[in-house]
Amino acid sequence: MPTHDRVAHLRPRAIGTIAAAGALLVASLACSEQAGGERAHDVAADRAEVLARLDAYTAAARAVDADASAAFFTAGGTLFEPGIPPIVSRDSIRAFVQSFPGVVVDSAVATADTVELFGTTALVWGTYFEKLRFAGQPPSAQYGRFVMEWRHEDDGAWRIDRYYRVPLPENWRPAP
Repeated sequence: MPTHDRVAHLRPRAIGTIAAAGALLVASLACSEQAGGERAHDVAADRAEVLARLDAYTAAARAVDADASAAFFTAGGTLFEPGIPPIVSRDSIRAFVQSFPGVVVDSAVATADTVELFGTTALVWGTYFEKLRFAGQPPSAQYGRFVMEWRHEDDGAWRIDRYYRVPLPENWRPAP
C-alpha cells in the first residue's frame, strides 16, 4: 500500500480517536462538576429558561410591578441605571421601582442578542426600548444596550445578579 493510502486509511481512525477523547473530556468535566455538588447543565434548557425569565422580567417591568421586578434579582442583586449610584438588593430595587408612582409604560421590550452560559452563570447581551409617560410630562422614549448577569440559585431559579443599562441616542446605529 503506498504511503498516502496508509495515511488516508488512518485518518478516519484518528478522527474517531479525537472525537472519543473529546467526548471523554466533556463527560469527565460533567462528572467532576456533579461530584463537586454542582448540578448538571443542559445548555439548551438553561438558555431557554434564562430567555423565558428575561421575558417574564420584562413583563413585570412593563406592569411597573415593584414586588415582581425585585423578585427577579438575587438577594444582593445590583441594578446599574445611568446617572445614579448602583441600586443594590431586592429591597432597594423594589423601592426604586415604587419611586415612580403613576408612571405608565406604553412599551417595554428587551431583545437578547447573545446568551453566554458558564455553568451557573449566564450573561445576556441585548437591546432595549421603552416608552414611558409620567404625570404632567411629555412621553419619554429610551433605546439602549444592556447586559444582565444571571445566576442559577439553589432553589432552581435563574435570577439577575447584575443588570447594566446603557441608553443610546435615538438615531444611534452600529458602525458599518
